[in-house]
Amino acid sequence: MERTTLVVGGLGGIGRACVEEFERLGHRVVVADRALGHDACDPEVILGLIEGVEALDNVVHAAGSVGSGGIEKEGPEQWRTVLDDNLVSALAVSQAVIPSLREEASMVLFSSVNGRHGGNRLSGPAYASAKAGLLGLARHLAKDLAPRGVRVNAVAPGPVRTPMVDRLTETEWDDLLSSIPLNRVSEPEEIAGTVSWLCSPAAASVTGTVIDVNGGMWMG
Repeated sequence: MERTTLVVGGLGGIGRACVEEFERLGHRVVVADRALGHDACDPEVILGLIEGVEALDNVVHAAGSVGSGGIEKEGPEQWRTVLDDNLVSALAVSQAVIPSLREEASMVLFSSVNGRHGGNRLSGPAYASAKAGLLGLARHLAKDLAPRGVRVNAVAPGPVRTPMVDRLTETEWDDLLSSIPLNRVSEPEEIAGTVSWLCSPAAASVTGTVIDVNGGMWMG
């Protein structure tokens, strides 16, 4: 039986690594991404992408964007944009895919270490708030879908070697590394491997959980 996985944000650094990982495992992978003209905040767009798919085995929501600055400079426009890109899109995707989930399917939502410890001025208050909200959404869905055997978990990465960290100055990069006990950023493939495990039979009893992959920045 062919397994089908939807990856939202599948052309980003982490999303692309997830696409490659599931393709390596022999899955049919459906990709949604803003770069392809897809608005993940619109459930109808997602429904159009999975039209004709008999059932979804896995859904990975890796879409998102980052903000910047402190609360004193957080305007309504940036706040709404960051929450839409991260949290509202996760809601819309969930609404679209839930009827198509196979029994014992798996969903993985992406939070962040910023959603764990409150973030900083590099990523801004909206990003920390959205990523914290994703943890609540994952737990709600895990409870709600458990009777169907559907598992929902969240991954909370720390800094990952993607364009999001490429924007940092040399000083910001040095400060960031000094805040990581392992003194290294994660590679996208490491995060994809964690997602793959959460979607595997080896994690059959794991739901409503947050997996922290952050080099020791958050030890909760």
